[in-house]
Amino acid sequence: MAENMNNDSNNSDDNKKVYNEFRKMIAEAKFSPNMDKILLERYLKVSDNNLVNAFALLKHGLELRQKASYLFFNRDLSVKEIQTAFTTFQFCPLRKLTKEKYKITIIRFPKCDANLYDSVDVIKTALMMFDACYTMYDNGDDLIEGEIFILDVVGFSFKQFLNLSKNVNTFLHYTKFLQEAAPVRLISNHITNTSSIMDGVLGLVKPILRKELQDLVHFHKVGSDTMLKFFEKDVLPIDYGGTNGTIDEHYKEWLKVFETKRDYLLNDDYWKISTDET
Repeated sequence: MAENMNNDSNNSDDNKKVYNEFRKMIAEAKFSPNMDKILLERYLKVSDNNLVNAFALLKHGLELRQKASYLFFNRDLSVKEIQTAFTTFQFCPLRKLTKEKYKITIIRFPKCDANLYDSVDVIKTALMMFDACYTMYDNGDDLIEGEIFILDVVGFSFKQFLNLSKNVNTFLHYTKFLQEAAPVRLISNHITNTSSIMDGVLGLVKPILRKELQDLVHFHKVGSDTMLKFFEKDVLPIDYGGTNGTIDEHYKEWLKVFETKRDYLLNDDYWKISTDET
């Protein structure tokens, strides 16, 4: 027991040392000095505390944000466009982790008025929600070991697909950011309630989706219970054959948490890169 406590203490000291070095690198690069502590810990976690790799990942993310400022800046969750987006998709990070300490996030497209759906607003809102998640611990005061995403396209219509196709460059930038620059260790992607429309969506993104990520995608047909082969019932919501509440309950709970991050999301200074060469 004493030996384990000593090891934990040593690991904690090492992590603090690496974190402080990371802060120094960020200061020398003239990035924002006010970047969120938990966000930076995530970059270190997914890089196995390799400072060079963590810094490269962070820098790449900041650069991608500049290239699509309409997605990553001027983000007020109280405006009409974002409030409408709340009704056309559901972003649900589940609090209960898998036994491997993986977090499951469900992104669901319920049946809705397709005329209200705007793919740019939905993508911007989803990126805001990811950024909010990155500033919170997942397991007490600890970080998760990996992330699993479930995409439920039960209500995604052909009209919504046409809207997404019209804004394909935005969709590809969103995919590129999550694939190349997010502080995430991806374990798997699950797409459920699939239809022929989803084939079209995958056709849009497949050219830029790395082979190793394509291999992590699992498909589940409408009405099937195949997700139970991958997850414990007490982790999955009732909607997918589990016992962990309903999607609607999780979404309402998440929106309350998300709203507490409004000031953080409004502050564009976190993501600016200095152009001062002196």
